[in-house]
Amino acid sequence: MKKTLILTIMMVSLTTIFVHAGTNHVTSFQMPSGVTTDDFVPKTIVLKVKNDFRSSCRANSIELVALQSIFQKINIVRIEKIFPTHQPPSNAVNEYGFKYADLSLIYKASYINDFDLVKVINSLLKTGVFEYVEPRYLPHLCFNPNDPQIATQTFLTRINAYLGWDVSKGDTNTVIGIVDTGSDIDHPDLAPNLKHNYSDPINGIDDDNDGYIDNFNGWDLGENDNDPTVGTCGTCSHGSHVSGCADAATNNNIGVASPGFNCRFMPVKIADATGALAQAYEGITYAADHGCQIINCSWGGGGGGSFGQDVIDYATINKNSLVVVAAGNNNSSALFYPAAYNYVLSVAATNSTNDVKASFSNYGTYIDVCAPGNGIFSTVYNNSYTTMSGTSMASPITAG
Repeated sequence: MKKTLILTIMMVSLTTIFVHAGTNHVTSFQMPSGVTTDDFVPKTIVLKVKNDFRSSCRANSIELVALQSIFQKINIVRIEKIFPTHQPPSNAVNEYGFKYADLSLIYKASYINDFDLVKVINSLLKTGVFEYVEPRYLPHLCFNPNDPQIATQTFLTRINAYLGWDVSKGDTNTVIGIVDTGSDIDHPDLAPNLKHNYSDPINGIDDDNDGYIDNFNGWDLGENDNDPTVGTCGTCSHGSHVSGCADAATNNNIGVASPGFNCRFMPVKIADATGALAQAYEGITYAADHGCQIINCSWGGGGGGSFGQDVIDYATINKNSLVVVAAGNNNSSALFYPAAYNYVLSVAATNSTNDVKASFSNYGTYIDVCAPGNGIFSTVYNNSYTTMSGTSMASPITAG
């Protein structure tokens, strides 16, 4: 009922706008204010033929005597339907009375003679054949972060991050739990997005009574302290890289960008002093209990059990968190956990050349989605950057 009411209100509002705006065919054209030659394709026009002349329209021509002299004068060298497979709508309007769009009579045309574009357009409009004639506008990205090394992050283009940021740049109230080997909490490309627990400042007291003293910057479950910074083991920089894949600070004139953009991340260190992921599922629980709506787990193995599923059930059902997990790097279809558990979002990796399965990525019926995971450039410990590959990268890109 609520959805129906909202939709009806929207339709009434839009109808009012359209009635006042009018829907008459365009009879003359002026270049919009602020449009420069960088904003349209030179000597190229877009034309929509009126329905009255449909019988004269072909895929690569408009066979009307009224157009021949103009087309010859400007020297049209190519004309073609933009949507050649589209057919006219079977009904004029939808159930709310809105007119269906008809894309079947829209053409693009290119000419070679040196005529002013506005004059060409107006000459064609005067024939009365067209609903509109206009430049072939050339859109630009509405948002392009200023991070100096963003050119190395080709995966952002592949996942349409730029278009996504036009819709949403994330929300500081959304927290991504990075359950991993730790992070680099003072990295200049990570620190701005670090989630702080202001209910428990660093003062030697458990101010929020959650059982963890001074967990202001996350928590180290592996070594049971309030410093979730990566350790010194050979693979411990993994967590820093994963953090950046999901949520490196973006548009800050530093380093790299990330899908998460304005979201915050909470580092939950699950590795002990040796680098073993000794507190993995406990880390998921900690993240869920501390408000992480998204929880990334770039780890796993062949062993699954009821404990792990119970933890996933708790995070998902009890706490309403989405657990995003790596599918594994064994090039195998064997079950891999937590990726094969119920309720998780399991992520396989694609390569950097043609966006097909990366050679190392696991595969199988338990996989939910794929994301770039080959040659991913991101943050690492000691305020640095490096390239890594794996479903460990694909998963946080998805989480972000």
